Amino acid sequence: MALHEELSIRIYRDMVRTRTLDEQMIKNARGGIMRPPWHSGLGEEAVIGPVALLNRDDYVTYTHRGAYVWIAKGMDMKEIVAEFYGKATGCSKGKGGTHISKPSLGIFGRAGSQGGHFVLAVGMALAAKFKGKGQAVLSFFGDGCGTRGTLHEAMNYASIHKLPLLWVCENNGFSVSVSIDKCWAIEDIAKIADNYAMPGKTVDGNDVVVLTEAAQEFLSRARKGEGPSLLEMKTYRWRAHVEGTTTRYMPKEEIEEWRKKDPILRFEQVLINQGLLKEKDILKIKGDAEAEVQEAQKFAESSPDPSPGDGLLDLYSPSLT
Repeated sequence: MALHEELSIRIYRDMVRTRTLDEQMIKNARGGIMRPPWHSGLGEEAVIGPVALLNRDDYVTYTHRGAYVWIAKGMDMKEIVAEFYGKATGCSKGKGGTHISKPSLGIFGRAGSQGGHFVLAVGMALAAKFKGKGQAVLSFFGDGCGTRGTLHEAMNYASIHKLPLLWVCENNGFSVSVSIDKCWAIEDIAKIADNYAMPGKTVDGNDVVVLTEAAQEFLSRARKGEGPSLLEMKTYRWRAHVEGTTTRYMPKEEIEEWRKKDPILRFEQVLINQGLLKEKDILKIKGDAEAEVQEAQKFAESSPDPSPGDGLLDLYSPSLT
């Protein structure tokens, strides 16, 4: 399935927007002016592709490196940055920190423990199936938390009930600082799909076209009621697990090799070759992204803190009766 022009440009623009935001948040984290920690996703921006395929009412779960999900699903940068500053104007009124949520866009935050979101994604998929409106769930997970028992429980249940769910493994080679060969006995994580009677595929996670086309196929399958799938994208993060920690376990030559596979530059060249982008277009997209990020930064810095009494609000969901 070829990506159409409007989708391709939107994916590229959101990849640039995400990286620009990521770079700003790295500065904020290293400057000690932001309250929660920042987990950079530099080098993994191809994730934007699958998210761009979702409808507004589809559900999505994300990993530590969730900025590309928030941006591609339609969140405003202002409410994202303000949340990291603990401000009342943040998407969770300053109470969520790294647990970014936007229920109106199908983003319900992150699980409190690694791997805890697998069963949450199943719950979302059950809701989607019961509604019968063709909704789907896109659930991301890292190679590290893929060794949790919750993954296997969730995948088995989702397959038995043919839930509309696509699992995407962001395999960046490290579980915090432990290399994948010390965590997994198999080379391709997608192979575990066979154990749960669902299709699985491993792709180049830095090739946004290949990744998005694979996700397109599996999401279409899910929407038709044919059940879950597992897509593994092999990629690499250029920075430490979390800002402020060491990268000594990451060989410098390995980082440089992966930088040469930059997903944004690769996709940019594809669009140039197709005649969809020119140099002036690239400069404008990058300039617009920088302006948007700086506006969000100023908004966060000037926003008010929550009042003490706000801590007692939003403890319970509104009654359905």
